[in-house]
Amino acid sequence: ADHAEKAIDIFCQFFICPLFTASGTSREVQAVNSENSKNLSNDSRRRLQILKSVGDPNHEYTKFSTGCAKTLKGGDDNVREALLTFHRYHYRPEAMVVVLVGPQSLDQLKEWAIPRFDGLKNRWLEQECYEGVEKIIVESGSSAKQKEVLHNPAFHPKVQNDKWPVLITSLPLRDMRKLVLLFPLPPVLDRPDDSPTKLLSHLLGHEGRGSCFAALQNEGLITALCTGSRISDQNQCLFQVDISLTCKGEEHWERVVNIIFDYCRLLQDQTTKAAAAKHDKKPHHINALQHLQNLWDEMARMSQIDFHNASPGPAYNLATSLARAVTRDGIQKCRSAGYMLNETTHTLPLLSIMEYAQLLNPQNVIVERCSRSAWEQITKIHEQKLTQNQNDIFGLKKEKWYGVQY
Repeated sequence: ADHAEKAIDIFCQFFICPLFTASGTSREVQAVNSENSKNLSNDSRRRLQILKSVGDPNHEYTKFSTGCAKTLKGGDDNVREALLTFHRYHYRPEAMVVVLVGPQSLDQLKEWAIPRFDGLKNRWLEQECYEGVEKIIVESGSSAKQKEVLHNPAFHPKVQNDKWPVLITSLPLRDMRKLVLLFPLPPVLDRPDDSPTKLLSHLLGHEGRGSCFAALQNEGLITALCTGSRISDQNQCLFQVDISLTCKGEEHWERVVNIIFDYCRLLQDQTTKAAAAKHDKKPHHINALQHLQNLWDEMARMSQIDFHNASPGPAYNLATSLARAVTRDGIQKCRSAGYMLNETTHTLPLLSIMEYAQLLNPQNVIVERCSRSAWEQITKIHEQKLTQNQNDIFGLKKEKWYGVQY
């Protein structure tokens, strides 16, 4: 805190007049390459790259996002030109949110920040058309500046010629027995408080009596089950059910999947009955509606308690999370978005929940298995095949950037 003013002064110069020297660019490329080399032996990263490889190759999500010396061409002059252009295009005052967290007074923090960041100027010249590096930067940056929420998923059946469900099998470096179900859903980023995935995640991830977890654990098939959004951005939501299997569960993994889908069908049935209650008033339909309303109200109350009792947390984490929240939710809701402060029994988004529940079906799922025994099973099947065309959608593949077989 004693050196905060000097630190702010140094920090803001990156946005106002960065050096971006040729030698500095080359060193940073090597640092990026070292980071990528470290990721090559990380199972989470390896599985992520495999997942991206089965997505739409034209979608921005499936791009190789970390980079390496090969993609950055060792930091040559073309890369430096792209870096300078990227900085001019993205680092502009109108696109910037500055968050300072410190023990100083608000007046003191403003006195340090405003005169310094006031030196940030817009150096980007708007044109009707662009060429070369500028065209690439503008086209690739259009999705980052997108404010409207549009459904454009990276994962959809057309990528595999409408041959879903898809089963991905991979060999982990460390010992694990993972089974993951991934469902592409419409985006929910613009509705942090009444997202239908909140209730679906709550029910599918519940661990009490009558839950998926309880049924599967009682049979000795799983050790953990987690649910939620794997991806949530402007154009898609990828909902996941992440399961850690026992040895017995690995042997009977198809039963685990079937039980999950049995529960999904139960959700579909109950939400359909609840929606019908508004018209036919049948007792079992009204009971279904009241049960969902009570669950929604309970979730809202618990979330509100969390909000009112939350601590700011470490300054570094608070500053970064607030900057993202302001960009996404605006000044007024940057602290409260997602805490369901205005949600009650009567605000249950029933039709949306029913719509999303219907999408939790075998024709809209990617199933991932990651374990040694799963890999042994799939490679035996592959060895029995006489030939495989490299252009085949299914079969033994190698991921482009990590070289991982799947």
